[in-house]
Amino acid sequence: MKRRNAIIRPAGILCWSTACLIAGLGLSGCERSYTATAQDEQMAKTQKEIEQMDALKKTLTAGDVPNNFKLEGVGYYHAGAHDFFPEPYGTARDGKWFMNGVWQTTPPPVEEIPPSRPSPEALKKVLAALEKEQKEDEQGGSGGGTIVHNHHSGFGMGNALLMYWMLSGNRNSFTPTAGFNRAATQAPAWQGEIESERSKVSAHAAANPGYRRMVEQSKASGSPVTAGKSVRGGFGSSRSSSGSSKSFGS
Repeated sequence: MKRRNAIIRPAGILCWSTACLIAGLGLSGCERSYTATAQDEQMAKTQKEIEQMDALKKTLTAGDVPNNFKLEGVGYYHAGAHDFFPEPYGTARDGKWFMNGVWQTTPPPVEEIPPSRPSPEALKKVLAALEKEQKEDEQGGSGGGTIVHNHHSGFGMGNALLMYWMLSGNRNSFTPTAGFNRAATQAPAWQGEIESERSKVSAHAAANPGYRRMVEQSKASGSPVTAGKSVRGGFGSSRSSSGSSKSFGS
């Protein structure tokens, strides 16, 4: 007996949306557009900062510091000079460029400056800034609340954690102080702040497939996630939490 091919009609048992589900979203016309919310925008910023902190931890604990890395209370690191200065590397002003602590008449080289190990004098500056930040935090001041790296801000004592990582990677180049030893006991709590934020972002991503697609597009295009921006492929987005705490940046 000859079998008849099934024909999907508008008024038939199978509607178009059901057909899309059966097709496994094989047709682009079945995909819904997902629009980012204000919460998505904030979560994407937090996720980016955590990923940057993860990358910095790997570099700093190995003893190296990226060129133009900024620490609050210390300055900008010039990898060629192995030291920190108040002006960013390559700052242009009045026909001159600031490089390695000196204003020069020639522009900086085009090639990227590789990370380097800070000098003992540079580490002394970091130690002094760390102790100052710890005292301000104990006194309830505002000096310990910022991660700063190329204009990004973040969690709690993040700036102190960056200093501690840097010092830990260069322990043979300075004499440990009371401030450094105190930071060694405080570092797990500082890292805990980052892990808490990581869990929040992971839960949000697990509950929102559209958010994950938005972040993928942001990384591919280089443009940030902003509220109101749309992306294709958010079909099936759910607002219910799956309870996942899978790490995305470690």
